[in-house]
Amino acid sequence: MTLQQLIRPLFKFLLFNFVTFFTLSANAQFQIVGMQFNGNSADAVNLTIIAPNGTPFTGIVPYDQSKPYNSGTTFKTPANTSIAILYKGQTQIMDPNSVLKVSIVKNGVVAQTLTGRVKHVLKDVKSKLGFYKAGNGYTWAHAEGTEFYVEAFQKSKKAKFTTEEGTIAIIQEVPISINEAAKNEKTRGNRGEGRELTTTKKIYSSAGEEYIAGNVDSISYRTYEEALQAFEQEINQKEGQGNFFMEEMADDFTLLGELYLDNGQYDQAIEPLRKAVYYNSEANPEDLMFLESYLYLAEALRYSSNEEDFNEGVNFAQKIIQTLTEVLDEYTEEYNYALELEDYDYAWDLCYELVDINEYLGWSYDLLDQTSQADHYYQASDDYHSHL
Repeated sequence: MTLQQLIRPLFKFLLFNFVTFFTLSANAQFQIVGMQFNGNSADAVNLTIIAPNGTPFTGIVPYDQSKPYNSGTTFKTPANTSIAILYKGQTQIMDPNSVLKVSIVKNGVVAQTLTGRVKHVLKDVKSKLGFYKAGNGYTWAHAEGTEFYVEAFQKSKKAKFTTEEGTIAIIQEVPISINEAAKNEKTRGNRGEGRELTTTKKIYSSAGEEYIAGNVDSISYRTYEEALQAFEQEINQKEGQGNFFMEEMADDFTLLGELYLDNGQYDQAIEPLRKAVYYNSEANPEDLMFLESYLYLAEALRYSSNEEDFNEGVNFAQKIIQTLTEVLDEYTEEYNYALELEDYDYAWDLCYELVDINEYLGWSYDLLDQTSQADHYYQASDDYHSHL
């Protein structure tokens, strides 16, 4: 089977994942199956609930197991309040002062702790879901049939994973440095900023162990050719063994494409970036990082020597702008609501998303040579970044 047969047409795929995803996922619903206040069972508690494409709500929520909550809903517990959320036998127990976003993706569940601490109690994940991953949006743990905590630190990308039963596989981001100047001097926005190259490593944590994800030492290579050779070999080995998570392969192929772009090899970057798009679509299709794969692919196509590829890259950039403009409105509304609630920790997390969304819009306009529009969104990205 060829890659083109494996991947759906990318235009259709882009719209599926970022426009119709929320409609399709409306059938996937969570329930609140437990409430506590001051450590005692409660019939109603005060919560903030932000439904996808819905108006944020803060107020008293009565205990009602029959009430469904759609995929993509964010829950926030105030002081002294805890709730338990259930989907297909998998439970998330939120500590007080915590924010959790729960989503159903194509093959499983993604539970993102934005602030506070959440316990995950899992059962028969593979037979009921396919996969289950939990993290803070920057570092993720994959698990099945286990119990563990994810704690997100305030105003930080760090996260703590504490395993009580079983084993979890933590995917940690690792920076890459190349001791050679990039042959492709064009950077996003021509702002004098090179690409931040990263790969991932897998760490296993078993019962009784803690792992704090944060700063890790970078991996250095003398030249781009050396790095390309190393990662092509690593990818071939992973594919040969078949023992990998989809997001690992998405990251690996994205990195490979970035290395080719930096090395000025646009045509060679296209195939690995198409594969990155495919693996990202399988791992977490509504995550913003999925869109980043498309943007790298659009860049490779846009500067390809092939006219057909060039036109495809331009069309991608136009579609991404159309989609991201709607996404920006939703995130801006949620960010403003967090500020109204004076929930500055949650607003800080949303700031990171708004930095990326505006950056991606600027990048897209850059690919269309619309400099003034690109600069507008790059400036907005910088403005949000100043709040971090």
